[in-house]
Amino acid sequence: MADPGRSRSAVTAASSHVTRVRRWIWLRPWPTAATILLAGLAIREVFSFWTGHPYDLEVWIRTGSVVAHGTNPYLGPIAQVPGVSFGYRNQLLYPAAYLPFWPGLFGGTFRLWEQVGGGNRFVLYFLLKQGPIAGDMAVAALLYRFVLRETGEPTTALGALTFWCFFPYDIVISAIWGQLDSVTTALVLLALLSSEAQSARRSLAWGLGIFVKWITVVFLPLEFFRHRGVRRLWPVASVVLVGGLTVLAFRLAGWSFTGIVATTTSSTGGGGGGMNYVQLTNLWFVANALNRVPSSYFVLQHAWVPVCIAAGWYTARWLGTGARGQQLRAFLFVLTAVLLVRWGLYEQYMLYPFALLAADVYTLHPERRRFFYFLVVVASGYLLVNNGAGIWFAAPTSQQAFNIVQGFDSSAFWGTVRYYLLDVFGVLMTVSLVQFLWVLARDDPNPRPWLIPPWPFLRRAAAPPSAVPVASAGP
Repeated sequence: MADPGRSRSAVTAASSHVTRVRRWIWLRPWPTAATILLAGLAIREVFSFWTGHPYDLEVWIRTGSVVAHGTNPYLGPIAQVPGVSFGYRNQLLYPAAYLPFWPGLFGGTFRLWEQVGGGNRFVLYFLLKQGPIAGDMAVAALLYRFVLRETGEPTTALGALTFWCFFPYDIVISAIWGQLDSVTTALVLLALLSSEAQSARRSLAWGLGIFVKWITVVFLPLEFFRHRGVRRLWPVASVVLVGGLTVLAFRLAGWSFTGIVATTTSSTGGGGGGMNYVQLTNLWFVANALNRVPSSYFVLQHAWVPVCIAAGWYTARWLGTGARGQQLRAFLFVLTAVLLVRWGLYEQYMLYPFALLAADVYTLHPERRRFFYFLVVVASGYLLVNNGAGIWFAAPTSQQAFNIVQGFDSSAFWGTVRYYLLDVFGVLMTVSLVQFLWVLARDDPNPRPWLIPPWPFLRRAAAPPSAVPVASAGP
């Protein structure tokens, strides 16, 4: 007869072992996720200190310098900073056209560099890139959290995290170029993680997003139309938050409000060009036609305002159905509609739809992956053509790189080729954004890009794998 004590001991040991295994399986993705995050961070830091857009990074430097030395950055153009500036050194550049968040952060960064940088300008470039890089890591972590919540599959969430950590387009925009939109992208994902009842959380995200960079203001009409009664005042709370933070920052810094109106106008109107239809307004015959119509440019510059209102009203009905993924669908529709008409759809603005599309592909619509890839290819093509095949970003360490790209752009032949190629990419992106609005309106789970001809070999190359379960699929 078996010893009862030994049997109970064996059962207890087995139970303990199962518990440890289950705990190990549950915790295993987190060390892996941390490792991937560190790898993504390392890649970005490798590029951070010696690359940058010669105009934008130069603006960050000059803005930081004047703020660090107690000057209001909104008063006018700024001269080069001796020993630090590397681009447009013989020109005055206007400061960063944002509310005080970024100028204040640049000023604090510049002052920190003066204390610990030892006069090495590359240390300053490194420090200025840390904000965008931190935003990148936050986007990756929030994608992980969203996908894990929606699918319950740690491996799928890990796939989304890995995708963003090694996403070349994002690495170029944030770590190499030095653009700032990854921080606002993280706030959009934070709002996406909110439930229908968490209006305060979304309003906080929208308000902080506007304070960081204007783009999240486009979601306020959606926030208004999705509610009833007094809850429709939540967008007002977002605006009050922005106003309060702005006034507080100006008061603490001792700045006058001179110049802030011009900054706001610049941010809301846009700068023209970019990778949507606005690129074509640079063509002489289009420009001549627009010049004959009074106020045509003003109307086009502010077309995003009625568009985001109409898109918010249209998509609010989706949110009351209780169907899965409708908030993500509404966010994508509003954002895509605004980017379609934005007076200046620049490369950094594509981070927002790319992050939301990644969330969609990893949770609900893996078959949309080929459309996602197509958008990335078009945006990447524009990015490379517009920035001298990436040579432009080596300007902080190479005056020759700066001169090569400027010579290329001013060349009678190659400069013309560049502008026509940008026009082509503008048409491709415009058509693709129109299609994406159509896809979202119909909730088409498996769209084929309109601009890919229906030739058999192209269909096979672009087609997603068949019978891929949602829980394990992604870009």
